[in-house]
Amino acid sequence: MNIISEHGFRIDGRKPHQIRNINYKLGVYTQADGSAYLEQGNTKVLCAVYGPHEPRQRNRTQEDRCVVNCQYSMATFSTNERKERPRGDRRSMEFARLMEKAFETAILVENYPHAQIDIFCELLQADGSHLAACVNAATLALADAGVPMRGLVAAA
Repeated sequence: MNIISEHGFRIDGRKPHQIRNINYKLGVYTQADGSAYLEQGNTKVLCAVYGPHEPRQRNRTQEDRCVVNCQYSMATFSTNERKERPRGDRRSMEFARLMEKAFETAILVENYPHAQIDIFCELLQADGSHLAACVNAATLALADAGVPMRGLVAAA
């Protein structure tokens, strides 16, 4: 399957060097400390941030920094294939781990010893670049929560 047509366009009409259109809204969950809804092309993500807060499990605490906990899941209706809850599979766990690594370096974790920050991303509609959309939504949600960061994490 060719990604680029003979006329030089992608399937969705973009040229090879163009990124997907991005739209977002902050503060979509009132119960969360920060939240964001992001559309990156036709990929749609909801992200909520809770914390920094005291860890629920004492054995997860660290004396000199906070723990960043990420969870990535796909809504059952996010793709054309209907699956049982596609969470906890190898791909979702790998995406969550990659997000944790990225945000542990960006967040000023040393400012919050013995604390935890939870980032929950739910993929509502899958149309490519799932991880990039989740990273961007999480960055927006962290900013909405007012979590101090060294810089913004962005992905395309």
